[in-house]
Amino acid sequence: MSDIVVAKFGGSLLRNSAGYLSLAEEVRSLIRSGYRVVVVVSAMKGVTDTLIDVVDAGWGWEQRLKHIMSLYLSVARGSISNPGLLSQTLGELTRLFDELFKLVWAVKVIGEATPHAKASIIAFGERLSAALASAVLRDKGIESTWLSGGEAGLVSRGEDYFDAVIDYAESSKWVGEALKPLVEDDVVPVVMGFTARNREGKLVLLGRGGSDYTATLLARFLGAREARLYTDVDGVYSADPRYVKEARHIPRLSHEEAMELALLGAKKMHPRTFEPVQGTSIRVAITKPAANRATIVEQAEEPPSVKGIAVMDNLAAVTISGGGLVERIGAAAYITSIAAKLGVNIKALAQPPTETRITLLVSRKDSDKLASVLSEELSKLAVNVEQREVATINIVGYGVKEPEISASLLSIASRLSGVMGTVWSPGSPILSIIVEPSRTWHIASKLHEEVVSKWWIG
Repeated sequence: MSDIVVAKFGGSLLRNSAGYLSLAEEVRSLIRSGYRVVVVVSAMKGVTDTLIDVVDAGWGWEQRLKHIMSLYLSVARGSISNPGLLSQTLGELTRLFDELFKLVWAVKVIGEATPHAKASIIAFGERLSAALASAVLRDKGIESTWLSGGEAGLVSRGEDYFDAVIDYAESSKWVGEALKPLVEDDVVPVVMGFTARNREGKLVLLGRGGSDYTATLLARFLGAREARLYTDVDGVYSADPRYVKEARHIPRLSHEEAMELALLGAKKMHPRTFEPVQGTSIRVAITKPAANRATIVEQAEEPPSVKGIAVMDNLAAVTISGGGLVERIGAAAYITSIAAKLGVNIKALAQPPTETRITLLVSRKDSDKLASVLSEELSKLAVNVEQREVATINIVGYGVKEPEISASLLSIASRLSGVMGTVWSPGSPILSIIVEPSRTWHIASKLHEEVVSKWWIG
């Protein structure tokens, strides 16, 4: 159904009545342009974090829930003008809050939250946002109903309640059955982002930032023309404008470039946001309401060949070095298996052909335990284990896949003080430069000036 647009509205927008009114106006504008619309919503800003605190809190959770309740009820009063509909909506929100209070109270009495109970509590912000957004649309004369991600047809596989993996074959069938009849009848479905259901019908979560992922999944399964990710800025920039004042708005990204930026944490998008649209003609627009520009993500690679840089901080390099590694078959596999047993995610791995050292890039919070266990496990191999705090500056663009461009970038990086090393895989659209944390943004600004800006000239 190529006239469908899936429009996702993030929590940074849905923080007050103006945000919900803006949602309604954007949906009205899309409908006037001839599109049929499916809406995906996040929780109001800060609500998910509060609900996580509620699950973990030993005391004070009642006040936290009452604060959320007062917030949603206040926004409803400020965004719904029809008295009868307002009364109905306040009643619906109050019933949902009663359900939430009972669920949390039961968890506190038992003293333990099952994975399903915890996921259900954490997702209540999306539940409240969907109910409220649907009511605001109806108040503005737009027929609407709201659904959870599972009710909209998203089905997971596996046992993970908090970072669920979507079953594409099952979801494709169920999403069509759940949503296509609604849009064909000119009803705007408002879908809870961040959520799906498992094969037992229980609510599961798609990981933090999962509302973006929800939107692109629904766009794929509906054969939509476009997914629009509405946020508080008008797109993706070539660097973080807070630290690099010369940062430029990026008008176009390929699916591959956008996925790398998402994995690096740019715009805090879910790392799998662009996975569902890869290999399709579906485009993704990242923008804000009423903006006159956006970053368009499509399959095609378009200039400039180097798009921007993204910083990853709070990292550590754990290095194992010594002759005991040389020609020892399976050494790297053994080292990485230790990290896996500890639950430590390896963000990058580097090893020279001489096999004298292996460096693992990991989160700083995991580096102490990893280095300690590696020292103990490898004590018989005559190796040293060292760790060092680092950050990475990551240059992204399809041109980085070309050897001549990557060689030029490496040459420029090698001249900058504070650069400790580089990681690049042939054919990859990303080159990562390992730097001293205290020099991160100085080097990032310099690289943006000497590397990124060069490809934007003209």
